[in-house]
Amino acid sequence: MINNMNNSKRFKIIKRILVLLMTLIILYSVAVFSNIAFIAKWRTIYIETAMSTMDHQWLATNFIPESVIEKVLLERSGQENFQNGLESDWTIFPFSKNDLYEPWDKAEKNFYKIYSEIDEQSFEEYIEANADEVLNENRFLVIDKTSLQEKDINIKTIHGDQVLAIDTENALSIIKIEGDGYVGRLAIIKDPSRVGVGLSESFGEKGAIIADIAQYNQAILAVNASGFYDPSGHGNGGMVFGLVVSEGKTLNDALNGTNKKVGFDSQNKLKIGGEESSFSFRDAVEFKPALIINGEVLVTGSAGWGIQPRTAIGQTPNGEVLLLIIDGRMPGYSVGCTVGELAQIMERYGAVQACNLDGGSSSILYYNGQEISKPSAANKINGRNIPNGFVLYSREN
Repeated sequence: MINNMNNSKRFKIIKRILVLLMTLIILYSVAVFSNIAFIAKWRTIYIETAMSTMDHQWLATNFIPESVIEKVLLERSGQENFQNGLESDWTIFPFSKNDLYEPWDKAEKNFYKIYSEIDEQSFEEYIEANADEVLNENRFLVIDKTSLQEKDINIKTIHGDQVLAIDTENALSIIKIEGDGYVGRLAIIKDPSRVGVGLSESFGEKGAIIADIAQYNQAILAVNASGFYDPSGHGNGGMVFGLVVSEGKTLNDALNGTNKKVGFDSQNKLKIGGEESSFSFRDAVEFKPALIINGEVLVTGSAGWGIQPRTAIGQTPNGEVLLLIIDGRMPGYSVGCTVGELAQIMERYGAVQACNLDGGSSSILYYNGQEISKPSAANKINGRNIPNGFVLYSREN
């Protein structure tokens, strides 16, 4: 009798295990091979996201057949081939200059001409309510609510995004960017002549955190730029990938292939081009993919690159430099975005040239003495060591 009861229990356990295994097999088969649009979309994004990292590709290769992965990666290859031969041409755009550095009593009359992204009504209401707090000791209008601990202020852009900073002494604004599953920061710099590639103090041997790069280069603002060799996620930022030009000096040669050279020429125009381009740069790095060239958006959706924390650079027809950071890998706050979403943000704020830069755990934005984004690196405040960044030099530099 007892043996029959034990046998019955064993049978029930084995039956449950078999049912569980069959269920898992069915779920796995559906997830990996189904052509249902919703499942196919997120399978593709999962594969793209894993395969666009250097150290987490195993999240795809260990569980998904190589044939399925290869099919997905053909999309990225197609996008890269599509971009071959495309390069920036500024002859089709105006490139104007304004008087940027004036105390508020002189700058006020031209404010909306220079800071055209600012919504007039919300700005006027804020100034009226905070008239005693917005001018610094030099009589420039400076509003800085970029600290991650600060409460939002009630100034909007013309697109409805939150304004975090307006700094007329340094001719910039900083905007909070929010979308479906992501949060970021966009810096709009009015003077492109002050933007360049700032190096770590031990460039070529060791990288540095973004704050140290900013301080070493006497910069008011900085974002990460170049990619670098990163074995098992423990690289020290010393071995940079691709072209690096700083202050007219070429410090590292281009890798080319499908990469894009991206940087400023002597006229402060942002140029983007492939290995066939013969641009002469004063400051440049190399990455991919291009997001916008000559006003044409080149990527939509994930475009083979998945969802990641991201960094991008762009420029508007009147010379404004856009530096964009999207935080990621933090469910509940921001998981990251696609390159298509990155391009949409750049287009919304007027970019006619824009390129993706190194992202992932390297993405970080620094302004006015502090990190104002949330890096996904192990160090959640300072980020990781990186070789260089696009920086906004201080006016005294």
